[in-house]
Amino acid sequence: MLVTDVFVLLFLVTQGLFLIASYVFAVSGADDLFVDTLYYLFVAWSRGPLVGTTEEHLYEETGHVEPRPLAIMLPAWDEATILHPAVTAMMQRLDYPSYWIFIGVYPNDKETQEAAKQLAAEHDNLRIVTTRNEGPTCKADCVNTIIAAVRKFEQEQGISFAGFILQDAEDILNPSALRIFNASLELADVVQLPVLSLPRKRRQFTAGHYMDEFAEFHSKEVLVRGVLTGTVPGAGVGTCYSRKTMEMAESLSDADEDGIPEIFNTSSLTEDYDLSMRLMGTGIEHNLLWIHPDEKSEFTDFTVTQEMFPYRFWQSVRQKTRWTLGIAFQGWAELGWKGGLAARYFFWRDRKMVFFSHAIVLGYASMMFYWCLYLYVRLVPDAYHLPPLLPEDSPFWYVIWFNVLLLAHRLIQRHIWTGYHYGFRSLAPVTLRYFVSVIINYFAMIRAIKAWIRHLGTGEVIGWDKTAHDYPDDESLVTLPRRREPRS
Repeated sequence: MLVTDVFVLLFLVTQGLFLIASYVFAVSGADDLFVDTLYYLFVAWSRGPLVGTTEEHLYEETGHVEPRPLAIMLPAWDEATILHPAVTAMMQRLDYPSYWIFIGVYPNDKETQEAAKQLAAEHDNLRIVTTRNEGPTCKADCVNTIIAAVRKFEQEQGISFAGFILQDAEDILNPSALRIFNASLELADVVQLPVLSLPRKRRQFTAGHYMDEFAEFHSKEVLVRGVLTGTVPGAGVGTCYSRKTMEMAESLSDADEDGIPEIFNTSSLTEDYDLSMRLMGTGIEHNLLWIHPDEKSEFTDFTVTQEMFPYRFWQSVRQKTRWTLGIAFQGWAELGWKGGLAARYFFWRDRKMVFFSHAIVLGYASMMFYWCLYLYVRLVPDAYHLPPLLPEDSPFWYVIWFNVLLLAHRLIQRHIWTGYHYGFRSLAPVTLRYFVSVIINYFAMIRAIKAWIRHLGTGEVIGWDKTAHDYPDDESLVTLPRRREPRS
């Protein structure tokens, strides 16, 4: 084959990859733009952070319901270093008279057991639940064991919990969180408080991209999904399930060999998402609540759950691999395409990146090939003439410019919501963090695809690749949540 033939072939491949990537970007971007349009036309002005109700209005709307017993479920595996300070700080911060914490530990995790025993010795309203199986199993298995222990505790103590709250030990809860859960259970069966990352340093691009993603996702997409489908996907933390919800979930579940109902699906790595989707169409009402503080409150923040997400690149990739496996692959296998048109549309959004994410690599590959060809032409005087990637009069340029506008819109949205929740000074690294998130998400997708193919081929169980948790130091905790400036 002549050098000219190879050159022409490489150019055609480059042009083909570029066009494929451009069309995929356009379709995916238009899909995102559709959700944004629905949000700003129909949702933003009726619910969400822009019009969130105040605590006092919520209490008035629900008749100032008396505080009822609430159970906080904390699954813990390999949490010895943070469990005691994190739970102690949580209990010091919470402003609620009637709650119990149930910490799930594993028999082969002695260090975490010791930290839990120290907490139990210091607090009368804290109980330790030891799982039957050695860990790590999966979060769902641990939570199911906790729920069984809570039910037994209710029978022994004559207590009936109104709500079952799923949290992680390292979560930073707003002091009013339990009061809001207690009241909002009068309005919905599953109550989700927004989840936001704790503020991170500007140079921490990996950790910082969670600030941008969660700020936009819980301020916009989850709200649109809730309006159209009546279902809010569980976030794994900051979620309160009513007794009615737990009974409904139990009726949809099978019991394991020991007779413990598998309320949370032990074959899913995103058991919270799975439960929300299985409850869809059962009459269970879901609600994502954005609650403003009252004017009389000393706090200025929304009532949200905050935590420190991973700051190392591969830690983040591992975490997002688990999310991708649970939502895109296991969700597809376990849940299929149930529900109406709106529900299926959002299932599509949950799963589209299994296919579309590869357009990123195709786009980068096409540009790399083209620049290599350009360099070859510059270095070899007798080389074949390199035509432009697209002719100037090509109609494909409309697709390219449409993609440019979509990218600009996506970055504007990130800046809007990051600035809204974290302030103007947080905006400088948002654009760089966006591209960091693209890379992290793609690596996570590749790892998820490999794990899923291995699972299908060998039947190997996909293990709980748990994320190592960080916890802010005492100095950082002083500022969370932010307090009002004293009035003059």
